[in-house]
Amino acid sequence: MEREAVRIDVVVPLQVRKIHKDELPHCTCHIVGDVPLFSYIPLKDTMDEALNNWLKLINAKLDYLINLLTREKEGFNALPYQKVNISEKGMRFPFPEPLKPGEYVEIKIVLDVYQPLGMYLYGRVVRCENAGDHYEVAVEFVNMPLEIREKIGFFILLKQREMIREKRCR
Repeated sequence: MEREAVRIDVVVPLQVRKIHKDELPHCTCHIVGDVPLFSYIPLKDTMDEALNNWLKLINAKLDYLINLLTREKEGFNALPYQKVNISEKGMRFPFPEPLKPGEYVEIKIVLDVYQPLGMYLYGRVVRCENAGDHYEVAVEFVNMPLEIREKIGFFILLKQREMIREKRCR
């Protein structure tokens, strides 16, 4: 069977919890700390090009720090690293207990897309297999805006390029 989306195995900070289906209508996949409101306000350049460059650099650093502090406040910096298989449509990950197909989970994950992005993703369990000391759970993402799907796709592309570079250097 051929898959619709490219999948990749990566090790990322991850935490998964089971949620009740009644919570799902209130849960939409979202990014934590990625939308700096002031970055979208158009600033007029001054006559001094050096000053413009400094202001842009300061703005970028402030955006990074706000993102970092927001991720820390939400607990993303303390997530344990786990190996997952991820695509734009879903992911497979280890879980300590069995889940039934049709159940739902909330996934806290950090993906490094030029800068680390903390994300809340939601998924419907499609498969759960016993793997000895844990269960391998496969989920299909639900309530996911196109913007987040594209960021996941871009993350996968970056990781594939990184793997190709590593193979060339060997």
